[in-house]
Amino acid sequence: MSNKKPNRSSHNARQRTSVARGAAQALKKAKERAAQQPSNVAAWKQLGAELSEAGQFEEALEALERASSLVDDDAETLALQGRITHQSGDTERALAFLHNAIELNPNYAKAQHYIGYIYYTQARFDEALQYAERACELMPNDVDMLNTLGNVLMQKFEYERAKDALEKATRLAPKNYLSWNNLGNVYNAIGDLDKGLESYGQAHRVNPKAPGPFSNIITTYHYHPDKTGEEITALCKQWESKFLSGVTPIPLSELKEPQKRLKVGLISDGFRGHPVGRMITSALEKVSKSQMAFYFYSTNNASDGITERLRAIAEQWMSVQPLKDQQVAEQIVTDGIDILIDLAGHNAGNRVLAVSMRPAPVQVKWVGGLINTTGLSAIDYLISDAIETPENVDADYIEKLIRLPDDYICYVPPNGYEPNVEALPALRNGYITLGCFNNASKLNSTVLEQWAKIMLALPNSKLMLKSMQYKSEDRCQKIKDTMALYGIESDRLLIEGPSPHSELLDAYNKVDISLDPWPYSGGLTTCESFLMGVPVVSLPGPTFAGRHSATHLINAGMPELVVSSWEEYRERVLELASDLDSLATIRQHLRQVLLESPVCDASRFAKHFTDAMRAIWQRHCEGKQPAALTFDKMGLAKFEDEETPVNVVYAESMESGAVGFNWSLPSKIIALDNGSKLVVEKGIDTLRQLNSFGIVAFDPASQVINAERFEGSKDVQVFTHAVLGDGNPATLYSCLDPALSSTLEPLPMAQQHGANSAGTNVLAKLPINTIALDSIEGLESLDWLILDDLSDATAILENGEKALKDTLIIQVRIAFQPTHKRQPNLAETQHWMSRHGFRLYRFNNQQYLSHLPDSVPAEIRQATELQSADVVFLPSHERLAELNAGQRSKLAFLLHTVYGIKDMVYELLVDESEGHAEAYLLEEGFLGKPSLKHKSAMSLNDEDETISDDLDKLMQ
Repeated sequence: MSNKKPNRSSHNARQRTSVARGAAQALKKAKERAAQQPSNVAAWKQLGAELSEAGQFEEALEALERASSLVDDDAETLALQGRITHQSGDTERALAFLHNAIELNPNYAKAQHYIGYIYYTQARFDEALQYAERACELMPNDVDMLNTLGNVLMQKFEYERAKDALEKATRLAPKNYLSWNNLGNVYNAIGDLDKGLESYGQAHRVNPKAPGPFSNIITTYHYHPDKTGEEITALCKQWESKFLSGVTPIPLSELKEPQKRLKVGLISDGFRGHPVGRMITSALEKVSKSQMAFYFYSTNNASDGITERLRAIAEQWMSVQPLKDQQVAEQIVTDGIDILIDLAGHNAGNRVLAVSMRPAPVQVKWVGGLINTTGLSAIDYLISDAIETPENVDADYIEKLIRLPDDYICYVPPNGYEPNVEALPALRNGYITLGCFNNASKLNSTVLEQWAKIMLALPNSKLMLKSMQYKSEDRCQKIKDTMALYGIESDRLLIEGPSPHSELLDAYNKVDISLDPWPYSGGLTTCESFLMGVPVVSLPGPTFAGRHSATHLINAGMPELVVSSWEEYRERVLELASDLDSLATIRQHLRQVLLESPVCDASRFAKHFTDAMRAIWQRHCEGKQPAALTFDKMGLAKFEDEETPVNVVYAESMESGAVGFNWSLPSKIIALDNGSKLVVEKGIDTLRQLNSFGIVAFDPASQVINAERFEGSKDVQVFTHAVLGDGNPATLYSCLDPALSSTLEPLPMAQQHGANSAGTNVLAKLPINTIALDSIEGLESLDWLILDDLSDATAILENGEKALKDTLIIQVRIAFQPTHKRQPNLAETQHWMSRHGFRLYRFNNQQYLSHLPDSVPAEIRQATELQSADVVFLPSHERLAELNAGQRSKLAFLLHTVYGIKDMVYELLVDESEGHAEAYLLEEGFLGKPSLKHKSAMSLNDEDETISDDLDKLMQ
């Protein structure tokens, strides 16, 4: 009898072959049926479904178009079109199909469910709940619908209802692993880690081939106070043997170019106001585009301000949420990614299987589920630092460690909405308020017992807890019951649920000292606590996850807040609490300490990040195996098997050792162009290529030719037969010269001087509605307003005070030789500006009138009388000083790119960062030879026919 173990790999291969063969046969039969029965609607719908399963989305939609052409208004066809359109990546169009389906048949449960599911992936949980509940009312025993409902309810913090829905799903289909897995998520959220592990374990037993439950077991172990570091690391290293026996790497190109501009892919569900987004964005914005092109693969459809900032630096942005792992891997290969960075790990939204297929020649783990080794040999490197991964831990990691010289992240402070740091609450209250705003899953009986001991040593002290899970009364009660066991009454507990980010930060003004949880440390919360002046005491845990806070504290220059035992933890808190004067002083300086530390130094981080990525790429091109890479404090990096530091090879357009200057915009610049002067010139196409503007143009006289080319555009919208004004009906005077058509009545010819008077002959008077700036819905910000000289500028400005309060540039065309009544007048315009925080900065694009006869050749005909000019207004000096960093970046970019102004740009940049401003001067050739990038892309020298020339013409 042989004791040879079965060959799991060959078994899995045979199984996959069998499944693939069955799918191919089903598709073949569907094609044959559709061909034989071309008038059979069901045959085309079946073909569409089979093609969709095969990933042939375009062909599937074509088949469904045939079905819809045979029968009008068929809800099932529309729902199928919606599902497949979503799978192909067009979410909004998918929703349109599905909403049409339920308009036809409100009781179509599958369409209701899929709408709810899409809204769930977009983090639109209120809307998702409405449709998920309706689907379950229509089909109360459908397991998929119960799972979606349970997931949505969990995101709404309705844990009991979520648990009921998912427990019902497990009873109806005990072999459905997803139900058990989702139930485990709910148990974790309510703080019952043991029951969470039981549910994940059951999911793993039901379907041992599904990686999700085992990934959740790994993550939960890191939260559990009874699990040792050795146990956790051993568990992480099991992942590959369990799930990768059937995964085949994808063939890649062998082309190796050390000096190429790197294509860097990033995959995560955290490209938003999430710890991932708040720890990578500012650094990536500072990476020179001449060195790297970033390709973002988002595993959800959520979007916010952080998302927009990342989109602004993306070479390509793609939601891969509806795609299967194989399709995700194939997309990465198709894009030719050189280095793929995973920012999910084993956390929600991960694509571990896709990464395991090695779709890129070099693969790296960074923020996002970075709590330990991933256990994946397909990941070559892990970005860390000397605090997170001390010298003796390399053997615990499958990956080779990149130890950066400072923190392994770069914290992204809020973009101008951080509250002021108020006085120490203890001075007002007469007692100490301790606080922890970490995810409630990090709180356990061990850490609560230690906190209770501290509170007992601080009479009348209170503990403030704030987390999304505390929206659940059951979760709050569990905390109260546990603390009561340790002698802390509930009236000493201040427990709050979630709130908008600015309000969350402001809540730190109620806290004197923050307590870091254990064994899973805080990361983002530590940075935010420092930002608000509140010191954090931390005891590192046994894993990478337990040292997040330690690295932020040490790199911010506060190593004394990192302790080595619970006894020292208590002593440090009591020391801080015993000297309120010192604590109050610390509070007033912590924000500055943080912001001036390497934790927030995006330019420094970008330099080291660039060097690290180029070094590991260079090593790959040399045919060497990955090796640990360590930076010293001087920024020099050395591989562990080499004697000398890496001589980093940069892309050709970058001088050795310098990251160079690049623009960092928090979001697109929003421009309103009244009269469409901006979009009719050829320079508009150059402007659009920058991918930095969102332009809304009003074209009252239909001057924009081929306006349809902007239809569907995300960066230009043209509204024809519309104009800014006071919101009241007006008259459009259509003139013989279309360029003179206006809502202002032309002056009599006798009063016009130097203009083509005949051109002002009125051919027709047409009714037209005007739009008040302050009445435009959805206009969250307005950075740049352009007013022509053929509209009532005073009416526009008077009805736009709210919209214009934070505007950065207002440009008004002034007619010094009027052709129409009520044309913009410099005195009136400047008076309004001065009253509303703007100052006259300069004249642009002046046109002069000549009094010499036409017989004098144009090249020698003198013109001295000012006819018209664009008057540029900037924020007053007082307002300028109050602009946040994002606003200053936008203003500098506008002045540089559109107006060719550099001295003012330098003033704006130097107030934020002398180093960044100096890099700008170098880039522009003021301190030396301009770089190749400057010459090829952003040069504003008059002699060069570059972007500025197009934009100068555009603004004339």
